[in-house]
Amino acid sequence: MSNQIQGNFGLIALMDGTTINGFLRVENCPLVQRYNTGTDQFVPDFETMAENSRPVAVPVLRDSATGAVLTPQTVKWMYNGVELTFGDDGLSTTDGMEGVFKRIDAYPASVGGQSYSLPALRVMKNLVPLSGYDNDRLSLSGTIEVGGQSVPFNELGTDVTIQESTGNQYDALITNDKGSALTADGESLTETVHVYKDGVEVTDTSGFTFQWVKETGEGEVNLGTAKTQAISTDDVDNVLKLRCDVYRDGSKVTSGFDEVTDFSDPYYVNVKITGITGNAVRSGQTATITPVAVRRSSGEEVPSLVSEWTFTLNDNEGADFILSGKESATFTAASCQVTYADMTRAKMGLTGYVSGSF
Repeated sequence: MSNQIQGNFGLIALMDGTTINGFLRVENCPLVQRYNTGTDQFVPDFETMAENSRPVAVPVLRDSATGAVLTPQTVKWMYNGVELTFGDDGLSTTDGMEGVFKRIDAYPASVGGQSYSLPALRVMKNLVPLSGYDNDRLSLSGTIEVGGQSVPFNELGTDVTIQESTGNQYDALITNDKGSALTADGESLTETVHVYKDGVEVTDTSGFTFQWVKETGEGEVNLGTAKTQAISTDDVDNVLKLRCDVYRDGSKVTSGFDEVTDFSDPYYVNVKITGITGNAVRSGQTATITPVAVRRSSGEEVPSLVSEWTFTLNDNEGADFILSGKESATFTAASCQVTYADMTRAKMGLTGYVSGSF
């Protein structure tokens, strides 16, 4: 029976055999804000919330070879690609975004049951006016020390959802007890979905039902239907994309997402992106996406392990996306190319999953 490894286009920063796996984790409440047309009413109203209840973005970085949590040496926060600057009080001073964000140099974050002091960014004011009523993006780049060397990482990001309010809006946030990482064969973690209505967490979820879904390059696999879901190393082929659909009285009202990495697998996928800087495709550019298997014990690339990869692409709204020259959103190839025209058709955002057998 063949073995599977999977990855996505979010792996970053290859240098001297070290790959950093990372994401921006949002705590307290989702980075979602809605507005009532023609008014200054925002839901939730971040400015009226207690400061420790406002959204906080925290980078969780790990060494892909060991799963060890890494603390950044330097960080650069950006909002819609604009670098944020800060005053002595930690509040943002960037033109047009004065006081909107607060930089925290040592935020007490729990990752896998252990406490770490990590850089973080807290939302202090409402975000709707900044966007022109479009979805925004908060991102982070910087450096990290690995083996005595300074290793750069680029464009960890998370979307900021801006929507017109229609009332009774629901959002979902997924958390787990092990920092989205499994480090030993046979280990498991527990995922929990938190439901929010108009920015306030719903404590009584009677009347709600749940469907957990494992997303793979070959399609979707339904898991459990409880508010919590156990995930073990048997469920994960390197990186697992997990979704929980939330239903109210039989109708789907929202979905939450998480990624779980299995650091016990002997191989992982490094997705190389060339032809662009970071993960941004600009006018006239073409990004080449090339997956390669890496031996976890040594960091050695093993191109011969997988000769042909299965790609699955989705646009910025999560719908299947067919790349130029392809006949389906799922295809097999050693690599693929994404043009700026493709990105435009994909509504300026593209997510890709890769899987391979060996």
